Amino acid sequence: MNKTVSLFLSFLLLLSLSTGIAAHSDETYSDRFGRIFEQYMNTKDGLVHNRQDLAKAWAERLETSIRTTPDAIFHEDEIPDWHGFRGMLAHAAGEIVDAGSIDDQRKALAQLSNGLKEVIEQFGNPGETIYVMRCEYFEDMDAIWLHRTDRVANPYHGPEKINCGEVIGEL
Repeated sequence: MNKTVSLFLSFLLLLSLSTGIAAHSDETYSDRFGRIFEQYMNTKDGLVHNRQDLAKAWAERLETSIRTTPDAIFHEDEIPDWHGFRGMLAHAAGEIVDAGSIDDQRKALAQLSNGLKEVIEQFGNPGETIYVMRCEYFEDMDAIWLHRTDRVANPYHGPEKINCGEVIGEL
């Protein structure tokens, strides 16, 4: 009787482990990049509101999500391209985390925004319409950022110039 119960419990454990593995491998590009985009938005919004601490906290989550994105959500021929993007995106998110000032975080956001835009252009939009916005007056460059609506909320200048910018495209 004990042998039967033990065998049955072992079977249940094996079944639960295999179900968990299958559920994990069912993650899609849209699922993962939906989360990555959400974390990007929260990081960006921290800078919109001059909150260096919030930008840092969300950028830490974003960096982890980028670094742990499974190759399995990409087609085999896309994996080398993803690996290039992953390194650049994770580096930019890490720069936001490690920045000594909010201005340095904003510079890193410009790099992160450009990279994320390129990823979405190459691999596809994770779901919702994404607006590409531009600000001509940040560090002598045309800095872009991504946003959910066409209402400008500039992360590069904080509340002082929150309306500085324009929509330049949609993804």
